[in-house]
Amino acid sequence: MLECTICGLLSLNAQSCPACGSQNLIDLASEDEDPTMPTEVPGLDDAVSSLYELEGIEQIEDTDEIEVPEVSKSSSNSSLPFGYSGQSNVHLSRLPFGIGSHAEGVPFDSEEETEDVSSNITDSISSSHSVQQSKVTSSTKTRVEPPKQMTMVRVEPIVEANIEHESQNTMLQEVEEEVTPSFSIPDEWRISATEPNLEEIYSSPETVVEVVHQTEDDVLVYNHQDIEQSTTVNSEPSFSQNTSSLSLELHPAKALNVDVGRDTDLGPELEKGYFAIANNSWAEAAISFQKMASRMPGDSAVFNNYGLSLLQRAIEMAKDGEESIQMMASSQFESAILALREAAKSDPDESIILLNLSHALLVSGRAEKALKIVQVHNSRNPASLEGVNLEAAALVSIGQSVNAKNLLSSHKGDSIIDENLSRLL
Repeated sequence: MLECTICGLLSLNAQSCPACGSQNLIDLASEDEDPTMPTEVPGLDDAVSSLYELEGIEQIEDTDEIEVPEVSKSSSNSSLPFGYSGQSNVHLSRLPFGIGSHAEGVPFDSEEETEDVSSNITDSISSSHSVQQSKVTSSTKTRVEPPKQMTMVRVEPIVEANIEHESQNTMLQEVEEEVTPSFSIPDEWRISATEPNLEEIYSSPETVVEVVHQTEDDVLVYNHQDIEQSTTVNSEPSFSQNTSSLSLELHPAKALNVDVGRDTDLGPELEKGYFAIANNSWAEAAISFQKMASRMPGDSAVFNNYGLSLLQRAIEMAKDGEESIQMMASSQFESAILALREAAKSDPDESIILLNLSHALLVSGRAEKALKIVQVHNSRNPASLEGVNLEAAALVSIGQSVNAKNLLSSHKGDSIIDENLSRLL
């Protein structure tokens, strides 16, 4: 067991401390030896002599002691690459300074090395002198011979053998013959696409396609004229599509009587609204009935009159000469349809409300929806001339003039229906 005097680490069979690298180690086994301890087994000699006497063997007195070679610590070092104090944990200090270095410097066997070096140098010098002397003697012994005359030798040109190079085409043919598969390719797998002529494609002149959009494609326009006074309004719708035009006369849209009850504040506003309708002041009428609708939200008559006012105002805007006002007419048509739809929700059995709603849908270009609603009305009221005439106008707007004529021919006798029949002939 070795103990480092620098850091105190214990190690086994190490030339230097595994921790700090110091070579100042103390062998603890030599210090712990006790001289008083016996080195031989007591009574061993007596037992050996008695054994010889018992066996009758002569005892050999002069025995040579067998010399046991002492094993140095350096030779007993572990050569294992692992374990405590193994080769992997041993770090030899090779620096002439620092912790664990020799105080007197790195020891060298200077005398022996200098003697060996000097002897080697003298041997090399003597051998070199002998080699030089042998060279000099050999050079003196050789005679100087005169140079021989140069003879001219004619060298014939080397004729290259004519090698026939095979053409590249034959090589390609051989490769193709080797590559071709043994099986045949089906016809549906073969690609017979011809290479496009790029010059023809890029040489063709560029074509410019001009697209003109029309904002009023398939829009139905109706012209209305007021005929009667008071709460009835006659309108003359004119159906126009591109160059051909066909106009049918419609029965007037009707307003409903509003019952304000005991609310005296709404009486003047109601009179003002009716007066505006009589004077065709549709904007003032819409404002009056809008105020009443805010205070009477569930009254179907108020919403019917409010929708009627918006509808007539939208028709006037659609007939205006300025394009900006005509573009605002679509929003007025939508407002009128919403008001009349609210009235129909409040009172779905009222025939006048259904007719006015169909009227608004028809003049705003929604002929198919108008036809569905007016057919519901006519199924409930088959004798209604206004409903039959409105259904015929819807059929004409969707291109079914023959059906409209057949429908009107069974209800002759009304002035408006007779006028429309004359237009359909």
